[in-house]
Amino acid sequence: MNLIEVIVAASVFLGACSGAAQMGASSAAAMTSSRARTEALEQIEAQLLAVGPLIAAARAEGPAPSSSCRTAVPWLQAQLETGLPPLAPGVQRAFSVDPTGEQVQIAFSAEGGVRRQRLLNPAAYGLCGASAADQQSSFSTSLTEPSDAAL
Repeated sequence: MNLIEVIVAASVFLGACSGAAQMGASSAAAMTSSRARTEALEQIEAQLLAVGPLIAAARAEGPAPSSSCRTAVPWLQAQLETGLPPLAPGVQRAFSVDPTGEQVQIAFSAEGGVRRQRLLNPAAYGLCGASAADQQSSFSTSLTEPSDAAL
């Protein structure tokens, strides 16, 4: 084997090793980033899943707000701010009221561009609107059968 052949073979071998090392480092960085993104999404999902039971427990403990959804929004926001579990490092949470004043928006963001938001309507949790007794009586009267004379 000539000296030229050895030098060419060594340079090809070094180039291949360098490329493989760069690909390995790139895939390791991508995997780490993917793992961090997945953990942030799991933390955010855990926060969002805690909303329903938190509101149900708060509603059972104390009086629900009045029949107006606009008066229920501050109560709902206060319950969420004080009752949700602590955030993981790198995850931020923000509350806001929508322009109509009848819904609370909860937004989560994390490193890597992860962002989730949800609108929470107090009516969906039974915090505003007609009382349950009023709803039951209107439901039962709307289901009455016609009399025999009407047939």
